[in-house]
Amino acid sequence: MEATARASASRLFNGEQLFEVTRMPSRDWRTAWHDHFALVRIPGARPIIIRPPHIAYDAKQNELVIDLVPGLAFGTGQHQSTRLCLRLLAEMIDGGERVLDVGTGSGILAVAAAELGAASVVATDIDPLAVDAARQTVRQNQLLGRVEVRESTIPADEQFDLVLANLTADILQHLAGDLASALTPGGRLIASGLIADRQDEVVATFSECGLRLHFDRSEDEWRALAFQGPPEHSLPGR
Repeated sequence: MEATARASASRLFNGEQLFEVTRMPSRDWRTAWHDHFALVRIPGARPIIIRPPHIAYDAKQNELVIDLVPGLAFGTGQHQSTRLCLRLLAEMIDGGERVLDVGTGSGILAVAAAELGAASVVATDIDPLAVDAARQTVRQNQLLGRVEVRESTIPADEQFDLVLANLTADILQHLAGDLASALTPGGRLIASGLIADRQDEVVATFSECGLRLHFDRSEDEWRALAFQGPPEHSLPGR
């Protein structure tokens, strides 16, 4: 088989060998991803542990453990923007909030919000693969009654105490008005997925929508922003 592959490649590229065929050792490729995913620990007053199912882990006092099968959807806890969102969630969830997670990906932020004390969470994504992944994450963490995953974007007729948007700077700016409208009076927004060079313009866009930057967090060049919405009497258009 290897000789056939080499001969085919030689014919295809007129005798010029542009790649090499190597025989790989036999293994179970269904579990090969285990080699690339370890525990992820998000430090803070309430440490969050992201645990792939092939790793046994006993939670220490005050730790929150989230079970996650890494898949095609974004959000394993390895990227700075996801870690920053998790840190902010642990700081900002008081308990009892209604939360919206826009562009939920793997569902990791929605599950974390519920585990940290949110009363209910709506997680949305327009990618069917992400919706399937998020629903799996919700089932794994036994949160079917508190986290609802929808194949949609921002709900037009609902409001939330806390909105999560781990997206990109361009998408955040494009959706800023809809994200602001999804907040209850005085509600809060976590915006992440942007680098330091884009922070000022993102803050300016949300300021035009009536939101005030409360504080930010950084990791390497990545930024996460915590916004506060206006009270009802000062909402734009009222």
